[in-house]
Amino acid sequence: MSHYEYKAIPAPHESEATSASQTPEARLADAVTVRLNAMAKEGWTYLRSDAFTLTGVAGKQAVLVFRRESDFGMFKQDKPSFGTFGPEAAE
Repeated sequence: MSHYEYKAIPAPHESEATSASQTPEARLADAVTVRLNAMAKEGWTYLRSDAFTLTGVAGKQAVLVFRRESDFGMFKQDKPSFGTFGPEAAE
């Protein structure tokens, strides 16, 4: 059985212009790509994006949601050796 941890980060609003991305759409796509690749490098898998209304702020705030497999030793019946650091782990 798989167990996951989740992480949400703010989606970018804008990014700097480069020679490859001159339009606002291209700059935003580049900024999202940078974030997706940075999270993937750390083992996170992109899951979805969500938008939330914030009190006192016009519009909505978008977040990118990621997940990765993990169980922090909470489900030892699934993985008995997970989280064991003593000599019994070598047996």
